[in-house]
Amino acid sequence: MFDLVHKHKRIAQVILALIMVPFAFFGVDYYFRRSDSAGEVAKFDGGHISEAEFARAIRDQQDMLRRSGQQGVDPAIFDNPEVRFSVLQQLLRDRLVENKGADLHFQVSNEEVFEHIASDPRFRDTNKFSIDVYKRLLSQAGISEAAFEESIRKQLLTEKIVDPISRGGIVAKASAIAFVNLVEQQREVEVATIDAEPFVKDVKVDDAQVKAFYDNNAAAFKTPEEAKFEYVILTPDALLSQVAVTPDEVKAQYASAAKTYTQDEQRQAAHILIAVKPGATDAEREAAKKKAEEIAAQTKANPAKFAELAKQFSEDPGSAAQGGDLGSNPRGTMVKAFDDAVFAMKPGDIVGPVQSEFGSHVIRLVDVTPARTRPFDEVKAQIETDLKRQKTAQKFAAAADQFQNLVYEQADSLAPVAKALGLAVETSPLVTRAQAQQIAMGSAKVVQALLSPESIAAKRNTEAIEIGPNALMAARLVEYKPAAPRPFDEVKEEIRRQLVRQAAVELAQKAGREKLASLEQGKSDRDVGVTFAKAVTLVRNRPQPGFAPDGVTKIFQADPAKLPRYIGARSERGGFSIYKLVNVVNPPEAEPAKLANARKGIADAQNREVFDAYVGALKSKAKVEINQANLDKK
Repeated sequence: MFDLVHKHKRIAQVILALIMVPFAFFGVDYYFRRSDSAGEVAKFDGGHISEAEFARAIRDQQDMLRRSGQQGVDPAIFDNPEVRFSVLQQLLRDRLVENKGADLHFQVSNEEVFEHIASDPRFRDTNKFSIDVYKRLLSQAGISEAAFEESIRKQLLTEKIVDPISRGGIVAKASAIAFVNLVEQQREVEVATIDAEPFVKDVKVDDAQVKAFYDNNAAAFKTPEEAKFEYVILTPDALLSQVAVTPDEVKAQYASAAKTYTQDEQRQAAHILIAVKPGATDAEREAAKKKAEEIAAQTKANPAKFAELAKQFSEDPGSAAQGGDLGSNPRGTMVKAFDDAVFAMKPGDIVGPVQSEFGSHVIRLVDVTPARTRPFDEVKAQIETDLKRQKTAQKFAAAADQFQNLVYEQADSLAPVAKALGLAVETSPLVTRAQAQQIAMGSAKVVQALLSPESIAAKRNTEAIEIGPNALMAARLVEYKPAAPRPFDEVKEEIRRQLVRQAAVELAQKAGREKLASLEQGKSDRDVGVTFAKAVTLVRNRPQPGFAPDGVTKIFQADPAKLPRYIGARSERGGFSIYKLVNVVNPPEAEPAKLANARKGIADAQNREVFDAYVGALKSKAKVEINQANLDKK
């Protein structure tokens, strides 16, 4: 869409992902709105992070984790103190960098904002930016265009600070070569394993040892507490089926918002850009203009060769390969001089040079798509859906108040609130705490309320608890089984096997260390009584079946100056492995592309360190103070 605008192409897509995911937007205003909450998780010179802001950040991260579809990852991980601290550090970093941009009076132009939005594939239709798609997605998410564009402006402003700091790493070729040689080096190793199983027969564990272990580790032999509970969840989607929209309302919406369903006239243009750098001198601009005049003369003399000449001469990397084609765009999406020229042309016209801040353009108008109002039947279903969601949002606010009141006022049952709001009362099977938290969409607060001493004793409704954006849950305990010790007779053989195995492992490792010492003293494999298997080739940082990670690390740490070299480590099965390093295979000379990737990887790591140090300096100067109690509060 804005291929001629290339001032800021390196946009951090991860930042946009935190603002918006396909078809499910988090509240963008969160990223730049200050909360009125009095509670602070952190404060610093020039601002603070409120409890409400921090809670939203945690909740948004949980929601993104759920939508990512990653298996085996519990959203409750965000209750971990280290994870919560990491989220807070991210918030602090973003806020401090944003404030620094304001202090430095950095600005982001409208063209930069629009270029970024138009380059987002979520706003495209048939591979071109679509105003209709853009407006529809924001409308579905309940986000105004002004709010979204302001959030993008702030992100681009942040990048103007981040880029110069985090992209300046320079890595010498020799360093890249050394890195590649180190990473791709291979080592050939023979392995002898001293297993624990043969030592089992030498181990004797009496009943007294078993009982002593049971008594000293009683907590390890408890059945987990379990709970069966009823619950009700209120979300806008749960109310959607209760909302009706009449045909007259749909027609009225179409009539009152006709402009929304009107596609503006669009013009397909192609161009040849002779670029100038920001701050170019008059002489440089004049030289670009003169070259563009020569190209314009060629294109006007032979219009059929416009695409060929664009591929040959255009300095716009985004469109040159396509013969200069910029696609179809409505008025106001290009820089003004370019836009004015395009909308004054007729199909087939060639004009230029047209001057803009990017250089001199030779422009050809390819086609004109007249303005068009989409027929009612074409947009009727979408209007009906939008109206239902609007009504549901309005209904949800009142329903949320009623939900909170009813679960409190009629605390002996969830049936009244379910009946009043048309919701379903769900019943869980007997589940553990972790399983209950999964049912509650990762909310630790629900589980804490449900399994509190008061709830266990009275079996009354919990309060209405927010478990996500626009999602409330209340639960009531039906059955509770406390954690209980398993009888000694039930677990004694399990303990005996565990103690025997532990003792056998210790014997195997002791024998292995003794054999390793003998080999290091120069004794032969036969004298020591070990048999090494056929050599295996290992690659650094690449897992190898049958090799414990600790063993692989030691193998690559070993000095290969004198071979063979013997290394010992605990085996994957609990015994002891002796590794005989017999050969080191250095990689062939790295190809230029591989060296370039290595230099980039090293530079990225260096740049991250530099940026982290910069943020650390901002934090120190801002005198950041963290309220640990509010950080831990869930």
